[in-house]
Amino acid sequence: MKNIIIVASALFTIVSCEKKEVQKENLSLNLQKGFEQTLIYSTSTTGNNNGGMNDATEVKYIIDSVDKDSNYYVTGEIMRMTYNQKMFGEEIHFDSRENSNSDEEFGDEFKPLINNPFTFKIDKYGKILEKQKFTEEISGDLNADQYNIIPVVFPHEAIETGFTWKEDTSNPLTKSIMPVSSSFTYKGTKDNKIEIALNSKMEGGEIMKDTDIEGKYIFDAKTKSLISAERNMPVQMGGGTASFTITPKAKGF
Repeated sequence: MKNIIIVASALFTIVSCEKKEVQKENLSLNLQKGFEQTLIYSTSTTGNNNGGMNDATEVKYIIDSVDKDSNYYVTGEIMRMTYNQKMFGEEIHFDSRENSNSDEEFGDEFKPLINNPFTFKIDKYGKILEKQKFTEEISGDLNADQYNIIPVVFPHEAIETGFTWKEDTSNPLTKSIMPVSSSFTYKGTKDNKIEIALNSKMEGGEIMKDTDIEGKYIFDAKTKSLISAERNMPVQMGGGTASFTITPKAKGF
C-alpha cells in the first residue's frame, strides 16, 4: 500500500510539472505622454598603450504623444557634450558648457547639435518609424540617428527566458566600413527589472580584425524604460578595453 502511494505521488508530480506553463514576457514600451528621461551616453578606454579617451553626451527625451497604435512621438535634445583625449602625446579637451577649449575647431563642428531639439517617431517596440529631424537644420554628416529613448528593438512576440533575437546595431556613422551584427538574449525578470544580454561581432574590414562585443541591458519591468546599458570590447590598436555605457541622469543633477 505504501509503495502504491509513493508511485501515485510521483506520477502526480510529473503530471503537474508537465502542465505548468512557461512564463512569458511581452517586451513593449508602456510610457505615458509627458514621460521625461535624460540619458548619458559615455565611452571610455582603459589600459591602452597609446593613451586614453573618454566622452559623454547628455540627451533629454520627452514623450510628446502616443497614438492609438501605441506609436510614440518623441522630442530629444542634446544638452551637453564632453570629450577628453590624451593619445600619442596630443591632448584634446572639449566641454560644450565651457567658453575655452583646447580644440576650438572640434567644438565648432559639434555645436550645431547642442540645444537643437530633434523629433522622431518609434513604435512600441522601439523601432524608429520616422528618423530624427532637428528643429534647426544642420549641414554635413552630423545627425542624431544613434539616439533613441531605448537602445534595443524588442521582439514582437511574447518570449520566455533564453529567447534570442538578432539585429543590425551598426553605428550609422561607421556602418559602411564596420558593420555590427548583434544577438540579444532575454535573461528573465527579477526585482522588477528585465535583463537582456548582448553578443555582437563588428567586422574589421580590410585593415582590422573582427571584434567581439559583450554587454547587457537592464529595463524597468513595467514601463520598459532603460535603467542601464553597457558594452565592452577589446581595443586592437594599443590594447586595453573600450567601454560604452548608457545611464539615466538623476533628477536634480
